[in-house]
Amino acid sequence: MAGEVAPQAEGARTLHLRSLRKQWQIVTLQVLATIALVWMYLEVVSTYVVGSIDHTQLFATLEAGLGSDLPLGDWLTGSDNEGLARFYVPIFLGISLGGSMALLAFQTPQFQQKVKLGFIIGMILLLAGRFVMSYLWQLMSDGWSVPGNDVLALLETPLLMMLSFIILAFYLLPIITGIKGIWGLSRRGVAWSIGFTLLFLAIHAILTFPLIRTQLGTYGDQLATLEVIVSDPTVFGLVSAQQFSLILIACLMMAFQESAFGVIRHMEYAYRLPESCKRDPEYVAQMDNVLNGHLRHTAVFLTMTVVATTIALGFHSILLDWVSGITGSQWASQVGESIELTLTYGLVISALLFLGFTALLRFIVPWQRVWGLIESSLISNDNTD
Repeated sequence: MAGEVAPQAEGARTLHLRSLRKQWQIVTLQVLATIALVWMYLEVVSTYVVGSIDHTQLFATLEAGLGSDLPLGDWLTGSDNEGLARFYVPIFLGISLGGSMALLAFQTPQFQQKVKLGFIIGMILLLAGRFVMSYLWQLMSDGWSVPGNDVLALLETPLLMMLSFIILAFYLLPIITGIKGIWGLSRRGVAWSIGFTLLFLAIHAILTFPLIRTQLGTYGDQLATLEVIVSDPTVFGLVSAQQFSLILIACLMMAFQESAFGVIRHMEYAYRLPESCKRDPEYVAQMDNVLNGHLRHTAVFLTMTVVATTIALGFHSILLDWVSGITGSQWASQVGESIELTLTYGLVISALLFLGFTALLRFIVPWQRVWGLIESSLISNDNTD
């Protein structure tokens, strides 16, 4: 019997990490996660930060307090631009820093230690190199004495430059940690990026609460507030532009999370396979099917999420149009002016009504059977190709 067992065949493609990282599905998921991350960051910045609490305003306040310009050029910080353009160059710097950290994570421990040591030495020389040399020259010329003002002034530029980079890094934390998580295959980096974004949104929501905002005085007036409840629906006649911006932020966050974590899960699965399975063409084909299915599901379900959320938030508008067409405009206008459809919990009621409506549809339309037919047709098309 043992002689009848054929060994596993080996193909040209394998599931080793070195070759799997270059597979087009993995690269596509990483590119999608990067686009979703940058797009989400730009949406958050354009909605809450630009013209309100962006870094250029903080730099202007520091320069006014110090009475001198910061060492970083305006083209680097974006201070000479307007609107969202202030963040274009800093975002590029954040992507470069995050990518460098991801590249460093795949190097040997010895090389990482050398890079870290070189970075620490470079920072010491940048901060205190000129000061130490000038002070030593003063000691050699005048003997032991307290550093003069001209020597102490040599510390001003490096410290201000370091402070400027720290401020930029603080604003770019989601980009830096997110890029490191995507391309460095770090769950912690992806989690930190999402955590920083959610923490900012939570703090901003608390600070813009009317009671707290009044206590902040002039600082509270600078915070951007969103009239997401009573604004007129302008997007598809269902939601306002601000509501759609919030929907887009949430869906982009899900796209970033699902794509980044999907890459990490598949890479971990391939890494834990036995060596013989990594060379088996059946396992390679199975991985292709899983990755293709992940790409399809990500695109389809996120699109459905955007559409369903938009309809759910504007479901009361659909109900009012339907009621006005049946019973006349007087009763419909009274319902439209009611407090339940104007305040915050009115949107919650609309979303619950939409969920109840879709739940009733499952007794009429077999959603699972329909989705199963769609998946089987897609799989059959892949097999024929």
